[in-house]
Amino acid sequence: AIADRMTHWTPNTFNWLGYTQNRGSVRGHREANLAQINTLVVDIDFADAQERDAREREVLGAVTVADLFIPTMILRTAKGFHIYYVFDQPMFLRKKRGQFPVLKAAQKMSSFVRQWIQQRVTGVDVGCNNFGIFRIPRQDNLIFFDANMLIQVSALMKWSQYYAAQVPVTDQMGDQVISLSSDEGRQVDQAWFKALLKVTTVKSGHGLARHNTVMTLALAMYQSKISQQRARDVLDVFNSNLHDPLVDREVVQCVRDAYSGDYRGAALSYVQGLLDQWVPNFSGKVVVGIGWHKFAKPRAERQYSHANEWRNDVLALINRMGGSAASVAMSTRQIQAELGISPASLNRVMKQLQATSQLKQVQRGNQPTLLTTVTMLFKSAMVSRQAQSQAWT
Repeated sequence: AIADRMTHWTPNTFNWLGYTQNRGSVRGHREANLAQINTLVVDIDFADAQERDAREREVLGAVTVADLFIPTMILRTAKGFHIYYVFDQPMFLRKKRGQFPVLKAAQKMSSFVRQWIQQRVTGVDVGCNNFGIFRIPRQDNLIFFDANMLIQVSALMKWSQYYAAQVPVTDQMGDQVISLSSDEGRQVDQAWFKALLKVTTVKSGHGLARHNTVMTLALAMYQSKISQQRARDVLDVFNSNLHDPLVDREVVQCVRDAYSGDYRGAALSYVQGLLDQWVPNFSGKVVVGIGWHKFAKPRAERQYSHANEWRNDVLALINRMGGSAASVAMSTRQIQAELGISPASLNRVMKQLQATSQLKQVQRGNQPTLLTTVTMLFKSAMVSRQAQSQAWT
């Protein structure tokens, strides 16, 4: 079959796609060129295939987002996994007053999904275009697929709004921020900016490659109040010095996007990723100038724990105790003892989790209640599928 010979595809629809002049790579897969978004894909990468296999169970426990959204499909790649969340209906892009409001909404949902998974398993590619080019599903790389597991766009949007209210204030790229001293204000004055500007070995590819490097440098100049024309001049020189430069119009588009007002500046996660990739010997202080990571006070220093933290703790405990089983027998007394939560608070949390379909309880008389979460059901299904596959082989 022709599908078995193909390697990549675009699960989302673009207005147009084409080849570069030497047919060495595809062009046109920019987010602003999307016609409709059907699928959100999260790329998880490890050091090698051995680490990928060793951490597969960990990944499977982290991809049921908020114990609400189950992946539609999971592919095993050379060093990691592509996690597909297929929407129940396409998100069509229409331009309004020079902006793409649907794209902005999709980008935010994508960012929050990645943040959720990244907090539970390392290796999430922050530089990946979640609506771009990915491995095509084939018999030799497909490890999970259920066509019925579609993500309701309205439900994901509602959860994203809730999640946004729970996390600290972030910049447009998703990094948590606090103010910095004035001498750390301009990104173009930082050592990392000067180091990246000297690199000539940035290659083509997906993720943290040429496009993301140029975009990050452009965002730094926008944040530093450098004129747009000056930014174009600087990046034209940078691009010309690359061993494998971008075509000129892509540099122009990067500058235009950076100066659109949709962003505040380069984000810490992108800067650190680019340095790791292209300036591995960098030893300077990595400051982005629009903020540094900040964290809430430890729970021990607060008089009361927030309700959403209790919900997360209860779900995490049940998922951990359940392992790969579809359900686990746990009494409320056990949960109270493990978490140090009051009976009244636990009762309220359990009712909230059931109301949102994140938890199911099965009463069995005087015996401990059977508890089931979406994550447990998914992991159990994966284990049984793998066992059936091995038996068949």
